[in-house]
Amino acid sequence: MTRLARLLPVTLAGLVLVAGCGAQSAAATTWATANGHPITQAEVVTRMNVIKVLDPSAASQLKQRSTWLSETKELATEYLLAQEAAKAGFKVSQKEINSSETQLQSYLVSSYGSKSALQKAMTKDGATQQDMNAYASSAALLQGYLAKVAPAKPVTQAQVQAFYTQNLSQFQQPKQYDLAHILVKTQVQAESILAQLQKGANFAALAKKYSTDPGSAANGGDLGYQPLSTYVTAFAQAAAKLTTVGQLSPVVHSQYGYHIIKLLGIKPASTQPLSAVQSEIKAYLQQQASQSAIQAYLNKMTAKATIKTSLPKTLP
Repeated sequence: MTRLARLLPVTLAGLVLVAGCGAQSAAATTWATANGHPITQAEVVTRMNVIKVLDPSAASQLKQRSTWLSETKELATEYLLAQEAAKAGFKVSQKEINSSETQLQSYLVSSYGSKSALQKAMTKDGATQQDMNAYASSAALLQGYLAKVAPAKPVTQAQVQAFYTQNLSQFQQPKQYDLAHILVKTQVQAESILAQLQKGANFAALAKKYSTDPGSAANGGDLGYQPLSTYVTAFAQAAAKLTTVGQLSPVVHSQYGYHIIKLLGIKPASTQPLSAVQSEIKAYLQQQASQSAIQAYLNKMTAKATIKTSLPKTLP
C-alpha cells in the first residue's frame, strides 16, 4: 500500500511535485521516469531526509535499498497524480496550504517537544523548512484531489454490526481489580505498617505518609481498576488471592520493594456492548474503505502509465 493510500493524519504526499512539474536541471541524476518525466536523485534524497524528521524510528529501515526503491516509485506515482489534478483543473487555496503547513509544523513541534529540538533534528537529517513546507503543500493538493476522485461509500450499520459480531473477542474486557497499595523499601517497615493496619489504622492515611510510589501515594495508594496483567508477577499473584473488599495481603516483595495490598473492588470480565464501540468501529471501517478506494484508484492510474526505475548500485 502506498503512502497516499494510508491517509495518515498528515498525509505522506509528494515533496516536490508542485515545483517538479517544470523543467529539470540537465545535470540532475535521473533515478526514475514517470511517463518520461524524470524523478531525480535530489528529489529522492529530499524525500528520505524529510521522512527521517517525520519518523525517527524508521532510521534503520531507511538504510535499506528496498526503501529507497519504494520511495522513488512513490514519487513517480505522486507526479502522475499531480499531473491528473492539474489536467482536471483541481486546485487548493492558499488558506488550505497554510493550514497544512501549520498542521505539520504543530505536529512536529509537539513530537519533538520544542521548536529548537525540531530544528536540531532537521539540521541533522538534512531537511530544510522549505522542504517541509513543500511537503505540506503537496500533501494538501494530493489529499484533496484523492478525496474528490476516490471517495469511499459510507459505512452502513449492517457492516458495523457484522464487524462487531465477527470480532467479538476484541471487545471483551478481562476481570479488573481496584487495588490500593503501600510501597516501602524494607520488609521490617512493611511488617510494621501491616501490623498497624490489622489493628484498624487508616490505609489511605498510611499510604500518603509512607508509600514511596509517587503515582498512587497522593491518592491513598489507590491504583484504580486494572486487569492483573498490568502488574509484575509477584504483585499480581498476591492480589489474585484477595476475594473480599477490604481484605489485606501479607507483605509482598517485588523488584520495586515491599508492598501491602488492599482490595477495594472487583469488576467481573465482560463484553463491551455494540452501543459503546460502534462509533469506533464505524471510524475504523470508514478508514479502511477510504484506503481501499484510494489504492484501487492509484492502481488503475499507474496501470495506464509507464514508470521506470534505475537506481545506482551505491546509494547516498
